[in-house]
Amino acid sequence: MIRKTRLLKIFLIMLTAASLIIPIPTESSAAQNIAMKIGVADSKSSGTIMGEGLIFADARGNRGNVRNGAVIRASGGGLSVGNAVLTLPVTATANSGLGWDGTRYRGRLVFIRAGSGFTVVNEIDLESYLRGVIGREMGADWPLEALKAQAVLARTYAIKNRGRFSSRGYDLDAGENSQVYGGVNSEDPRTDRAVTETAGMILTWNGQPAEVFYHSDSGGSTADSAHVWGGSIPYLKVREEVVNYTSPNSTWQTTLSPSEVASILSRMNRNVGSVRSIGIAEADSAGRAIQMTFTGDGGSVNVKAHDFRMAAGPRVIRSTNLQVSRAGGAGVPPVTPVATPAPNVPVTLPEDIPPPDSLQGQRDFIEMTRAGIFTSREMLDMVTNPEKREEYRIIGYGRMRESAGEGSAPVMPPPAQAGTAGTGDFIFTGRGWGHGVGLSQWGARAMAENGMKHDAILIHYFPGTAISK
Repeated sequence: MIRKTRLLKIFLIMLTAASLIIPIPTESSAAQNIAMKIGVADSKSSGTIMGEGLIFADARGNRGNVRNGAVIRASGGGLSVGNAVLTLPVTATANSGLGWDGTRYRGRLVFIRAGSGFTVVNEIDLESYLRGVIGREMGADWPLEALKAQAVLARTYAIKNRGRFSSRGYDLDAGENSQVYGGVNSEDPRTDRAVTETAGMILTWNGQPAEVFYHSDSGGSTADSAHVWGGSIPYLKVREEVVNYTSPNSTWQTTLSPSEVASILSRMNRNVGSVRSIGIAEADSAGRAIQMTFTGDGGSVNVKAHDFRMAAGPRVIRSTNLQVSRAGGAGVPPVTPVATPAPNVPVTLPEDIPPPDSLQGQRDFIEMTRAGIFTSREMLDMVTNPEKREEYRIIGYGRMRESAGEGSAPVMPPPAQAGTAGTGDFIFTGRGWGHGVGLSQWGARAMAENGMKHDAILIHYFPGTAISK
């Protein structure tokens, strides 16, 4: 259920979006469906080519043919294709099923020189490229309006960053350095529909393609781009989520030893000796860390939170929306998950507590969590300390019995929290996943599930921009 203030925010966003949208024709012009070069395999020495009716041609007019599933190899600065050695660059086409190392692609494949090997480039039109992107960036079963918002952003990003890797012979790569692209393997009728229904649409600022970014989960509020990469962009500021939601990374926790933290700092050329404490030196208006202070027996240093996250690894420190505590220290309140209020689900109280591994025991535990039997703090404690689940299950039955008038419920002691004054490992507890700038994909999903259209979603995350063609 959305609070009234949230409903008001959603209404205002929809109203704002309606006033900023430029009328868009239904068909995309050929000029905008531009040709793209996507690097799908870099610096290879060999690989498997797929396709029926494969034909290879090099710049000198030489041709070669191989069967479906043949191995192509670098050879003497060229490309070994069947019994022929062709001079790079070499173009491959097929009647159907063109692909490389298990991934199928539309368009054609071009092999270009990369050192003593070769790089594989997929030459494809923009709209076909997007069909292979959306399903890798969002789940195909997500709401259509969220998928359409993603399609507009992916198209905008491709146009804005076209030629980014021109020194390597292509526009964008197929991985996380650009947008994740999976070719035909990643296509789906629902994501295809999102591409088709937004054909030619991009996000603009002052009539030019906007700088657009997106990430998995903001953890409650997006980040100012200036705090992440530097430079101020008017439409990439802190934006509070308007709909509460949960995601696989609504909350997360990572434990690092003092020596691991010191090693990360060393990679950043910041050395403080044996790390004794970590603090948040500066945070934005939503509480997201901007600067962190690391103190050791060799002194103190301030480090940009985003830089530390990237040095540690974005899957280790999942976001800068975090707190730091230390094992063995004083209490520090845990991060409260960004979650939709629990529905009032009735729970059947059994006469005896069933075994935890029994089907009934598992069902009862699921119903307890749905009914809000446990506090958010207790839920976080169970996630981070799975061994406590059975204790909480017993407490849950006690609370149900208490509500049914069958006596008082046992009380679980509050989760042990660590403080920076401790002597053990450092505990990073946070919310969300990603750099936090621009659109939150899980936030967009929640907005779409609550009836918001793709234009309203985009205007919320990129205020002042317009959708144009």
